[in-house]
Amino acid sequence: MTLSTVSDQSMFTPEALAALTVPGVAARWNAIQERLHPVLATCAARLGAEASVRFPRIWNLYEISYRSQRSINRGRGVRDPINEYYMVVDRPPRGAGVYVAVSGAERLILVALHVARRRKEDLARLWEESRAFWSPLVERLTDVRFAERERPSDVETHWLDRYLANRAASSLLAGFAYRWDDPQVLQPGFIERLIDDALTLLPLNEALMERAEARDPTGAAWLREQRAAYTAAEEPPVEVIIERIHARGFTLSERIIRAYHVALRTRLLVILPGISGTGKTRLTRLYADAVVGERFAPGQENERYLLVAVQPDWHSARDLLGYYNAITGKYHPTPFLRFLLRASADPSARYFVCLDEMNLARPEYYLAPILSAMETDDRLIDLGAPAAVVETVTGEVLSNPFRLPANVAITGTVNVDESAHALSDKLLDRANVIELTDVDLEGFRTAYPGAIDDTIWNVIVAVHSIVARAGQPFGYRVLNEIIRYIEQSQGVMTPQQALDLQIKQKILPKLRGDDTPRLRRALTDLLELLLGVPQSAWKRAAHIAAETIAEAPFPESAEKVRRMLERLDADGFTDFYG
Repeated sequence: MTLSTVSDQSMFTPEALAALTVPGVAARWNAIQERLHPVLATCAARLGAEASVRFPRIWNLYEISYRSQRSINRGRGVRDPINEYYMVVDRPPRGAGVYVAVSGAERLILVALHVARRRKEDLARLWEESRAFWSPLVERLTDVRFAERERPSDVETHWLDRYLANRAASSLLAGFAYRWDDPQVLQPGFIERLIDDALTLLPLNEALMERAEARDPTGAAWLREQRAAYTAAEEPPVEVIIERIHARGFTLSERIIRAYHVALRTRLLVILPGISGTGKTRLTRLYADAVVGERFAPGQENERYLLVAVQPDWHSARDLLGYYNAITGKYHPTPFLRFLLRASADPSARYFVCLDEMNLARPEYYLAPILSAMETDDRLIDLGAPAAVVETVTGEVLSNPFRLPANVAITGTVNVDESAHALSDKLLDRANVIELTDVDLEGFRTAYPGAIDDTIWNVIVAVHSIVARAGQPFGYRVLNEIIRYIEQSQGVMTPQQALDLQIKQKILPKLRGDDTPRLRRALTDLLELLLGVPQSAWKRAAHIAAETIAEAPFPESAEKVRRMLERLDADGFTDFYG
């Protein structure tokens, strides 16, 4: 694509910019996609064409993505229309990127380098070692933003030095800004100005990524095709696996463990959705430990198990598998790819991977080559390298494409809340889904190593029953923390006071929503329990006297629930923070 082939109609016209002023969440998003997104898409196309000419050795490492959030979550059920729209140019290992953003709040068009906290140290070392080299570029930046309470008395201190010395400043945004009413914004050549600004910042971003790569521990030993210290043997029967899992004090029904056992033998991928704290991640680890059994000593790391914490900014398979660096001609593998290599070198044993909170990013994006390989007989994964063999940064040799080992079982844990993405049919069709929502209270009490007071336990069971009917049951993690809090409160407060605080601190914050019969019934039942007084005696929450609250068995929690019910009556919505 040449610059002349792109229509000049897609400019930052007043109509395009005004998309960020349209009222309403949905209406503004639709206006942005119709009027403003094509402008940035044109900018992206031209930027890619120019970057491939200026930086042919590194540009294939970079990706361009756009803002996907359609609203701003203000909390308490309030969502506002977005006030800026942007595209970002970045690459693994990420943490820094070049943004082209349009801000409706400030009426500005920005081209800036964004540096996150995790790359602040890399920027500090780069600035320390190459200050003279980067100073001409840094001095050109006209718009700099980072958290700074007040300017130092020494006005000669450079802004970058102030940012690096400021512990409170987590991220940095530095670049160029143009007002909407600037005459040059309407000129056909303005997009070229933005592209030039972005490509001016790109070498600094690349220098940060190269420094981040240099600090990434690759570990050549991980890639060597060597067998584990233990010898492969026939796996134990499911009864033995269940016994070993329960012996670790894990409260989970035998039915779930059997279903998980069969699912792992049926498909490469298993998905475990459920409420937080039900032991989804722990199940994956304890099952892998139970399969390995006696072949590793207590406290020893299970070399057949890998926990991968999925990150929200994962865009593609590069984040999961690694990538080929065209500058060095070498491949940068991730721990996940190194784990697959070890599994392929040990085909007689099973290996287990847990993708923890897999839907923080879109699984169908970063798992795309894995999902495709699962459906083919050869199970090949293209690593994106230009040759049939490629050397890694540690001197090992990888074959390309790489064959997905058949002895690896992948489990993804899923939390269903507003911070996560929904699972696509493409993913669900290739996996077994086992929901972990049931909480075995009596099983937990039996397995708990200490004694639990009957009165305290009966209240916990009653509270759990009420919030479960509202769709907000709490899991084993919360149960364990409540009991431990009460144990630690000895000598400080009574067990009943400690339980009162734990109900308020651990359970009530999750109760929120519109005025539905289910939520209203749950809050009413809770208030009756916490007050020790039936609703027939107080009718409405606003009518409860302060003396009644003071005399309640659980006054702290009772007052909070009373306020939540009162707000539900007044506003038709409630949450813990109102």
